[in-house]
Amino acid sequence: MQNILKISETDSTNLYLRKLLNDSDLPDFFCVSADFQMSGRGQQGTIWESNRGENLLFSFLIHSEKIPLEKQFLLSEIVSIGICNALRNSNLDTKIKWANDIFYQDKKLAGILIETIISGDKMKYAIVGVGLNVNQIEFSKDLSNAISMRQILDKEVDCQAILENILTEIYNLFETFDVNNSEDLQKKYFELLYRNSGYHLFEKKGEKFYAKILSVAPDGCLKLLTDKGLEKSFYFKEVKFVI
Repeated sequence: MQNILKISETDSTNLYLRKLLNDSDLPDFFCVSADFQMSGRGQQGTIWESNRGENLLFSFLIHSEKIPLEKQFLLSEIVSIGICNALRNSNLDTKIKWANDIFYQDKKLAGILIETIISGDKMKYAIVGVGLNVNQIEFSKDLSNAISMRQILDKEVDCQAILENILTEIYNLFETFDVNNSEDLQKKYFELLYRNSGYHLFEKKGEKFYAKILSVAPDGCLKLLTDKGLEKSFYFKEVKFVI
């Protein structure tokens, strides 16, 4: 399963992998890993910063036809659970901050960017980009919420071993996944959710309110119950945690 192309630098591993896919057929879980990204991207145009050679910056291809478009968030659940499983193998207890950031306590350890290629009413391919802070120990002032594995474990970490472990965990989850029997996956995702119990502070367009998480639907919709007893539903970027 391990099919990893290691490169020194690129604009974005997602873009690099997409260009490769345009030129030739690629096997499932083909992965591109870079030491440095000149234009690393996060969700909805945000920038992913990383020191050269200190972290994991990689993208991999999933032949994702078995997941229908209306339930495509299930793929995000598979990826984020797989990353948490791999990090648990390194003695890190991490959580998934909705929709798909990986947190250690109240700090961001990794981000995920999934871009899909659609054929008809199904996804044909998904390009999954991951940025994981591994050995970086100093972050810019704009990244005050960032943390790395090295900072947590107080030791240098083998990036290649972590990458291979992550790909294996995600591959195993995807291979055994049945879209018609996704309840166990969704239950596991909820168990790993950051702030999945009790009332916490959220913000929508400058308005702050307390709410608790009720559920996350297969399309990614977050359902909250406010402390006023009102149920509210939000899609990605419509609401955010106040941390």
